[in-house]
Amino acid sequence: MDILIYVPKVTPRINYIFRQVCVRILGFSISFTTKIETFIGHKGIKFSYANQRLGNEVYIQSFGLLEEQGVNDVEISVTEWEGQPYFFKTSKQSDIPFDIFAASFYLMTRYEEYLPHVKDKNGDFPAIESLGFKNNFLTKPIVDIWMLKFTEVLKEKFEDFTPKITKEQLQVNIGVKKAYKYRKLGISRSIVGFTSDLIRFKLKDVFLRIKTWFKPDMDPYNVYDDLVKFKNKHKFRMDFMFQLGDYSLYTKNINFRKRAYKKLIKSMGDYCEIGLLPSYEAILDHEQLIKEIKRFEQIANHELKSVMIKDRSINFPEFYIGLDKTDITKDFSMGYYDQPGFRAGTSTPFLFYDLNLEQASPTEIRPYFLSSKAMKSKADEELLQIFKANKHLSISYVFLFDNSDFKEGQLKERIFELLKTLSNVS
Repeated sequence: MDILIYVPKVTPRINYIFRQVCVRILGFSISFTTKIETFIGHKGIKFSYANQRLGNEVYIQSFGLLEEQGVNDVEISVTEWEGQPYFFKTSKQSDIPFDIFAASFYLMTRYEEYLPHVKDKNGDFPAIESLGFKNNFLTKPIVDIWMLKFTEVLKEKFEDFTPKITKEQLQVNIGVKKAYKYRKLGISRSIVGFTSDLIRFKLKDVFLRIKTWFKPDMDPYNVYDDLVKFKNKHKFRMDFMFQLGDYSLYTKNINFRKRAYKKLIKSMGDYCEIGLLPSYEAILDHEQLIKEIKRFEQIANHELKSVMIKDRSINFPEFYIGLDKTDITKDFSMGYYDQPGFRAGTSTPFLFYDLNLEQASPTEIRPYFLSSKAMKSKADEELLQIFKANKHLSISYVFLFDNSDFKEGQLKERIFELLKTLSNVS
């Protein structure tokens, strides 16, 4: 189904956001025209996006943000329309009382993160400072909701209009920051760790260390086979992201040259999609990122396509700008590590847009909703209430966990119960 859109001028921002929300979220193809005669003579589904209405068409009034360039201090006042929050209010001429495309652009490009702000202890944009958190819509895929409202307006005008809403999906990404807790650490690290546990009377850890030395498969972080069986049984997607950085203050993984680690990566690639978990240094240094990409491709014997940052600052927008210089096409880092929610206002994958260069990149951002750190701060009942409130929507939830989250304990049981519940509902 093709929809014709009249705009006075097709700016890079207009071209970008209409293709993200209309094509990706609603599932129809679009074309633009700047000629009034062509628009009026068109007999199919159409709407206009301009400063004033042309006739009796579906009309969305422009707020002006999509005609601008660069980043400016934008005044935002959030109010409600039909029970949902909105901003960028327009006049009564418009068939929707706000510019849904400018508002979607503001959220999906993370416009507010380009503006001056105080960073959190990890150097990231704080969730509590976001527009979504402050106005109680962070846990809603508000852009997707707006677009569904927009389809209702189009449906009233064009009875044969039918959007293609994608079916909801559940995906779990496992970050492997430390492949094993005790195995393959090397003699020096093993001795230091053993001595430290002994001095601090961590007798349970001492026992587990000794046990793992004689039975390597008993390592607490060796949960890979169990996870594959679990995801196969409950039929959801699971990807593994492996860290391949150099040992440092922030990177405590076993050496990427270890045969056991290479074997683990290759074996997981037989059952799941695998990608890269960039080290702290690689997030900040593009040359280090390139090194880790090459390491992955040499081990996996195929081109790297996906990356994920978990529990660290995503170094926005520099990290995404750097991805443009690679062949990576998928990123799973867009979310808040300490709060559940939709950082970019949507659950739908979208392309990164650089506000500095005013252009879209080929990197597809796949937003995540929940990480293990955020889960630890929320009660199960609270999380289930959020999912229940969003049940009428078609949401592709992405969760980020670590392999260490699945060692025996309460967190493992909580995660398994949550995944079982959602996979049964989906």
